[in-house]
Amino acid sequence: MTIRMTENNSEDAVLPSESAAPNDESSEKEETTFHKKATFVCAALGTFTAWLTFSVIAVFFPNEAKARGMSQTVIGLVFSSFSVAAGISSPIWGKLLPLIGARFAFLAGAFVAGSCNILFGFIIDMPTDATFTAFSFAIRLLEGLGSSACATSTAAILAYTFPENVGMSMSLFETCAGVAFAVGPAAGGLLFEAGGFRVPFFVLGGAVLATVGASCFFMPDHGSEEKQSGPIVQVLKIPAVWVCMLAICANFIGFTALHPILSVHLETLDFSVLGRSLLFCCLGVSYAVGTVVWGYVVDKKKCTRTVISLGTFGAVIGFFLLGPSPVLNITPTRVLVGLVIPFLAFAMAMMTIPPMLDMIISAEWYGIPYNMGLVGIISGLWNMAVSIGMMVGPMLASWLTDCLGFGYATTIIACGFLAVWLVLCFFGAWEYRCGKGRRPPMEEPKDDSHTDFEEMVLLSKAP
Repeated sequence: MTIRMTENNSEDAVLPSESAAPNDESSEKEETTFHKKATFVCAALGTFTAWLTFSVIAVFFPNEAKARGMSQTVIGLVFSSFSVAAGISSPIWGKLLPLIGARFAFLAGAFVAGSCNILFGFIIDMPTDATFTAFSFAIRLLEGLGSSACATSTAAILAYTFPENVGMSMSLFETCAGVAFAVGPAAGGLLFEAGGFRVPFFVLGGAVLATVGASCFFMPDHGSEEKQSGPIVQVLKIPAVWVCMLAICANFIGFTALHPILSVHLETLDFSVLGRSLLFCCLGVSYAVGTVVWGYVVDKKKCTRTVISLGTFGAVIGFFLLGPSPVLNITPTRVLVGLVIPFLAFAMAMMTIPPMLDMIISAEWYGIPYNMGLVGIISGLWNMAVSIGMMVGPMLASWLTDCLGFGYATTIIACGFLAVWLVLCFFGAWEYRCGKGRRPPMEEPKDDSHTDFEEMVLLSKAP
């Protein structure tokens, strides 16, 4: 039995409350681990199902829309309206997260996205072509608002709950989104063949709502007192934030540019439908693996600028070879395309998660404390840059290919990446010589404004 000596040299047994202290600490540690696991699982499921709702219409909606009188341009605008709404609303959600609670924003956003997906299944019953078009836009815009709230809060929750592993947790989040993009069209097509227009939306929308219901029970609902909104003005005054947003936007312009034009190019090289599908699968898998690898690297080494620069230059090489560029005088071959696609995806993965971690490092270097307000703003700006890239990429690539052909289109995209790479290099030199100087590696971030117990759960309010 543990004992202690009194002033009279007598032995007294330790009080029960003192002897139980180690057990209390062990119990609190177990609770912390459970909360973190529950948070990650709920965030992963929410991300996966919410992004399924974005990609589910890719296979069958264009044909149905054409039958209802939509032109190809209007169909493209319906797809882009989702990203427009998400891009505009993401920084707003990021600023509001400390006020409304990240958990509430996550649940409410996923609920809106799932409900809109179910509602989209009813537009086939619209009496006129005009109402069909109008409700297509209205529902996709509202769905973009909900999905952006879900995505922004998820990124903030993961960055706040795993401050020592921001890169790794965000890379797994991006992997879930990438898998959803790959699975969504296939799942939508199969469900459409099985039950018609309504079934894909009812099934996948129901899956999102089921995830919301499960998250209500398992996602931690502990919180703290109300805090001020995020310091968006202070963050936007940091030059490095704008450079990172440029890199993110360029990355997703390049990645989504491949979707409307690559399949046609592969067909000219006599790839079968199965071969094209496998190459697109290779693109997604290489990107997913790359985000995990580079997320782990930047977590351990904090070499965000180096990774971003190497990824940007790798994208330059990849797009020049993918065409291949007419200036290279290389004959396009199936082997060349098969080698370039995974290389390009792995390079672009270097420009996805590291910029977010770099923005957090820069904000702390400029004196902004690491808390939910900061990670909310950073995640909102990151999601805004992603949405802008996803909106611009397909339209730009389609227009360039129509006007100039695939080879010149990829050459121009490569030149865009080259310009971003030069900006990164010159900015790094300027920051070192004229700006804030060389930044030390980021230590594990701490926020003195909340307790250790609050760190293990979400800064949120129960809905």
